[in-house]
Amino acid sequence: MKKIITICLIAVAVYACKQEVINAATSAPSNFTYSVSSSTITQGSAGTSVAPTINTGGGKVAYTLSGSGISGISLNTSTGVISWSNILLPGTYTISVSASNNVGSVTTTYTLIVNSNGIVTAPTGFSYSPASATIVVNTAGSSATPTITNGGGTITYSLTGTIPTGVSVSSTTGIISWTNAVAAGTYTLNLKATNSAGNTTTTFTLTVNATATVTAPSGLSYNPASSNATQGTAGNSATPTINNGLGTITYSLTGTIPTGVSINSTTGVISWTNAVATGTYTLNITATNSAGNTTATYALTVAAAAATVSFSADILPVISANCSGCHSYATTYTGITGHTSGCNSIQNKINTTYCSGSRMPLGATPLSTSFITLFNNWITQGQLNN
Repeated sequence: MKKIITICLIAVAVYACKQEVINAATSAPSNFTYSVSSSTITQGSAGTSVAPTINTGGGKVAYTLSGSGISGISLNTSTGVISWSNILLPGTYTISVSASNNVGSVTTTYTLIVNSNGIVTAPTGFSYSPASATIVVNTAGSSATPTITNGGGTITYSLTGTIPTGVSVSSTTGIISWTNAVAAGTYTLNLKATNSAGNTTTTFTLTVNATATVTAPSGLSYNPASSNATQGTAGNSATPTINNGLGTITYSLTGTIPTGVSINSTTGVISWTNAVATGTYTLNITATNSAGNTTATYALTVAAAAATVSFSADILPVISANCSGCHSYATTYTGITGHTSGCNSIQNKINTTYCSGSRMPLGATPLSTSFITLFNNWITQGQLNN
């Protein structure tokens, strides 16, 4: 009996002292897709996407939303499942998702179409980024496409007030255009966006210099202006927007710069390696030309990586004990990995995050929340046979 107890104590001690090692990827993730790549809903409905499929490159993958953040849309950074709340207004939302490991990243998109429930509200959130442009006389050009929440109605754009000769706006896209006939001067353009329920306004500043006089840059911004990363994962920001004042811009980081964080002096793209420690960092960016500079900030939050899940110690015993009575696949690695994708997967059957409600194991106490988290992390980490 003493021998048995001693053996058990040793086994427990070995398990408790097991070192969790984060598996490094051998290649960047690839083949990143959502098997159902779009959803169409009615205004006022909440929901989630399917879990994506991906070749992890042999390591742990972290998911992030890239590009412009959309209020009401969020992402599970461990599973890649996209969620949307009932606050979304009618429109077509192209959601860009990046999947990163310590070697690199890959991006895919998901389309969410929100149909109107018949109620149209006045448009909101009308803006241009950047909201200004500086040119030299005899130069034609155009603004970026504005962002706006259409309220479920069709938007018509117009210029109001005094309109300089050579300046116009597309009534359907909101893009401002100017010809080479615009005289030297600084113009504050007044824009209106209208639907059947009302309107909203914004301004755009166009500066036309008589000669190529460089002015200090302005309007430096990142969209989104923050990123959430997992420790051990590399990544980068979006390219910033800026009014360059007709000068050549050089970007730099100032103040305390975390180890592993850098900036491209030409493009302004901020990058971080897998060496960045956990923490929340406010990065200070300066954009400089020969006439002056402008600044902006970027928030980078690095969370601790989840410990590597052991298949033999954490997954197989639980699945075998709770599921083998009904499912023959539940006792081997190949059997279990053959049932880890799609709406009939183990994930779907134990986790309400996926296609339907929790319903496994049949007729027994549901598997614990902690195990569900472990199982999802095991999937995210590449279904390691460890």
